[in-house]
Amino acid sequence: MADTFADVELRRLQPEHLAEWLLIEKATFPDPWSEPQLAGFLEKTRYQCFGLFQLNRLLAFCVFTTVLDEAELLQIAVTPAEQGRRLANQLFLLAAEKLEAENIHRILLEVRVSNTPAVQLYKRLGFSEDGVRKGYYPTTAGREDALLMSFSF
Repeated sequence: MADTFADVELRRLQPEHLAEWLLIEKATFPDPWSEPQLAGFLEKTRYQCFGLFQLNRLLAFCVFTTVLDEAELLQIAVTPAEQGRRLANQLFLLAAEKLEAENIHRILLEVRVSNTPAVQLYKRLGFSEDGVRKGYYPTTAGREDALLMSFSF
């Protein structure tokens, strides 16, 4: 697959990327993971952490956990200044290629039903809707359902 943007590259995240990764995490998620949590992902082989870089600057990241021939997409985020460039599409497709090369055949995820941009992204990428997990996410007003989705190679 050819890169959509010739000036960006996919790399596995390393400890030296933690500061930039944490900045994106805090800027894009209402309940961000902590630096120790992110560092923990880098230490365990069942986690696959990828970054999309431009001139050594982290633009976007995604985190998967893997079990046998399946992966679960835990997070995908683009730094706010770069949103709208379809970097999440490119990041996911490049990371999926890496996972497929490691004998992953299916990617699962859950997403808030109210997160329309994310749901649209996943549908554009070819994810299927598999069901709903009732009351999965806590909110200030109670609980919110999660849409379960999957992508098969």
